[in-house]
Amino acid sequence: MSKQPHYTPIVREAFSLYLDEVIDLDTLAERLREIELQVLADDEEDETGKGLWFRFFEGDPLKTTIADIEKELSDPAHPSYNILRQGIAFGLQADELEVHYT
Repeated sequence: MSKQPHYTPIVREAFSLYLDEVIDLDTLAERLREIELQVLADDEEDETGKGLWFRFFEGDPLKTTIADIEKELSDPAHPSYNILRQGIAFGLQADELEVHYT
């Protein structure tokens, strides 16, 4: 149960609102966690330690989690702040955002 394409439009909207500064990082994280809870409720295996992660564009080697997003975007001085924001923007523009659950 990895790729979650039916959640992609909701996640896309949340990231778009964040990049457009309509919502803040806390609200983004809250929305992503709500989606994670929905996916968890749908998981018939109900194993612990599972969670959402995102691939922002094809070839993205990372499995970016909600915790990663909170950490890296909470401080504009964080070395990955701009890289992550650009990756999100590129993935949205190229329509390559993927939502995964493992």
